Amino acid sequence: MQYIPLRSNYKVGTRQSELALIQTESVIGQLKKFYPHVEYEVIKIKTIGDKNLLTPLANIGDKGLFTKELEIELNQKNIDFVVHSLKDVPSTTLPPNMVIGAILERADPRDAVIIAPWRQEKSLHELPAGSAIGTSSTRRIAQLKLSYPKLTYKNIRGNMNTRWEKLSNPELGYDAMIVAVAGFQRLNWADRISEIIEPDRVLYAIGQGALGIECRHDDNDTIRMLSVLNHEPTVVCCVAERAFLRRIEGGCSIPNAVRTEYNGTGLTVNGILLNLDGSRYVKDQIENSNLTISMTTPIPSFLVSQTDDDLLLTDNDTQTHRINRKRKRAESNDDDTLLPQPETTAPISSPSATIETSPLLRHFAHVCCVNINETILENAELCGTNLAVKLMQMGAGSILEEIRQNVPIIPIQQ
Repeated sequence: MQYIPLRSNYKVGTRQSELALIQTESVIGQLKKFYPHVEYEVIKIKTIGDKNLLTPLANIGDKGLFTKELEIELNQKNIDFVVHSLKDVPSTTLPPNMVIGAILERADPRDAVIIAPWRQEKSLHELPAGSAIGTSSTRRIAQLKLSYPKLTYKNIRGNMNTRWEKLSNPELGYDAMIVAVAGFQRLNWADRISEIIEPDRVLYAIGQGALGIECRHDDNDTIRMLSVLNHEPTVVCCVAERAFLRRIEGGCSIPNAVRTEYNGTGLTVNGILLNLDGSRYVKDQIENSNLTISMTTPIPSFLVSQTDDDLLLTDNDTQTHRINRKRKRAESNDDDTLLPQPETTAPISSPSATIETSPLLRHFAHVCCVNINETILENAELCGTNLAVKLMQMGAGSILEEIRQNVPIIPIQQ
């Protein structure tokens, strides 16, 4: 039976760019098909990332560059939910009481090459040595340098419209730029795409191509209302990807990428972590042929470290509000051995914890989907976490340390 929303009006937060507004209106249009009598008011909000167009993303860090101001309004209950490009939503952590309440069907997750309109070439291979490729993504730069070492890579910031204007101005010196295919498709600019880069050359960003809707964790009404939008294959893939990124502790300054495939039963996750110039990297994959089998039954192929602080509570579909679920990581290196997950994990209790009578819905890598089997989501999360652990065993830790020593984080004026 379809859920009946408790309110007749919801306020929807969004960034102000043309693409953000198109995505938000698309989500509202889909909701109206299920709830024709509910009204949705769009609230436009400018983020730090929209205001600062000069600092490279790698120098800003993974601190909610495109989400912070929206989350402040959400926390203050000035809006009820926010439509995001999921790749913009940090995977390492979300503010207290924030979750992803729905993930819609993923568009094309690949990257695209946009050749400057004043050039005749049609692909990266055709561009002469020294050509300037516009991108602020360390993920794209590190992987592209492996295949196109003779090209140069130049910071380009701004929304899609701004970047297109920069590319079209010969005086700015961009010969091409790299963007997400999905963004250009949603803007009806597919005819401007010169080349699509296949994942065997450049793996894509966590959540790329998917729309995620952020809301308050204690707002069960909104979470259940949004649940009609969940696309199970996309949710499963994105939970695994976000768990991978959270465990690897990646962000805008860390070149990391994935390729995830889910066939309705089994899941395969490919992941890579590189240093900034692509000269060092670790890459591997992990599979689970049947996500419906509960991990409480030991399966040697898919084991996760007991000391990993990403493990979830298993307290009968709910998590208690404001209980501190984080566990301190062991002082010794816990990435040397993969250990089985305990069959059950008792909810953490604390005399100082504030417990409310209304239980919170369980989440997986900050994704809360009430209409998808929890065993499937739990196993997807474990796949992502275990892939990250494998990469750490292969030397990801030294690559991460190298990056952090070489990328200064510049404080952003708000």
